Amino acid sequence: MTDMNDANNGGYGGWQQPQQPQHPQQPQHPQAPQQGYQPYDYPMYGQAQPPMDDAAATTLLPPVPPMDDAEATTLLPPVVDSGTMPIAQPQPHQPPQPRHAAPAQAPVPGFDPPTMTLKRPDAPAAPAAAPYAAVPAQPAPPVAPSPASASRTGSPIIDPGLQPALITAGVAALLAGGAALGQVALALVVAPLQLLTAAGWFRLNGMWPARQGIALAALAGFTADAAVLLADSGSGIAAVVGALGGFFLLVLVLQTFRPSDPKERFYALTVLGSATVVTALCTTLLLADWVPAGVGAVALATLLAAAPLPGPKQLGPVLGLVAAVLLGLLVGAPLALGALAGVGALVGRRVAAYDFPSRFVHMTAGVALPLAVAAPLIWMATDLLA
Repeated sequence: MTDMNDANNGGYGGWQQPQQPQHPQQPQHPQAPQQGYQPYDYPMYGQAQPPMDDAAATTLLPPVPPMDDAEATTLLPPVVDSGTMPIAQPQPHQPPQPRHAAPAQAPVPGFDPPTMTLKRPDAPAAPAAAPYAAVPAQPAPPVAPSPASASRTGSPIIDPGLQPALITAGVAALLAGGAALGQVALALVVAPLQLLTAAGWFRLNGMWPARQGIALAALAGFTADAAVLLADSGSGIAAVVGALGGFFLLVLVLQTFRPSDPKERFYALTVLGSATVVTALCTTLLLADWVPAGVGAVALATLLAAAPLPGPKQLGPVLGLVAAVLLGLLVGAPLALGALAGVGALVGRRVAAYDFPSRFVHMTAGVALPLAVAAPLIWMATDLLA
């Protein structure tokens, strides 16, 4: 046998086998016991468990106060005992039935089926309400419709009453007295008539307040009056036309450069231009010869048209026109004076009655328009048709 340390015997000479490092000896686990062993020292099944000390286990927990059942159930509704549940009687065996929908079973007398909610005591019955007929009906308060939603019915033509006609007759009397005193006195009465005409015309056309327009139209009339007074006897009508043309051009320029909607601008131009024409035409009374007879015919036609006469509605205007013609014939005026003055009075009154006019319209346009419309007709009847 070869010795590995002996070089002569085929070994490796002085070679030493490396020594393995020495590790500390690991502790030996005890051998597991045989049958019946439970890990972690748990007792075997069926063996008695050691008693637990509650005081030691709950040392660090806060103390629990004793619970009062009455205080714990204060907010709960009371529980009403529905009685003892009766014992169900045994039922004889019945053969099985085919599977259909289970019929509803009638409740057993004295037995309340179990539920998941607590039962509350029954509320007292409410007293019977009185019959509906015994309660007096309260009328609803009247609600006034708004102007935007209210729809007007009937004719939009509402004639001025007797009071505006009486005022028109009073103004006619002042004009007749002014004409008797001279042209300047007549101009002093025509000027308030022109201001009343401008205000009533703007309000009649739905433009209010329109102080600048009223002032401009009245200023046109005053300018025409001054031009007639300053002009020669043969150039009075040229003075009226010149004043009217100048103010109409001014109105056109002002409304053209007005920063507003084009439709509104055109409407304002129409109203202001027509107001200027109607107001300035009142100046023609300063050029007429039969002013007292003409304004008298206007007053008479207006009064009879507004008077509450029996018969049809057209009876008053017809009688007024006839009376105006007869008045002109009685005072020796031209034949056409009474007829044209009466027609102008009826037309002006009709215009003031258009489109549901207000009382303000009746007291302004209803008073002034019969005289304002008749003024150029009186001048035509006495100068052009005489």
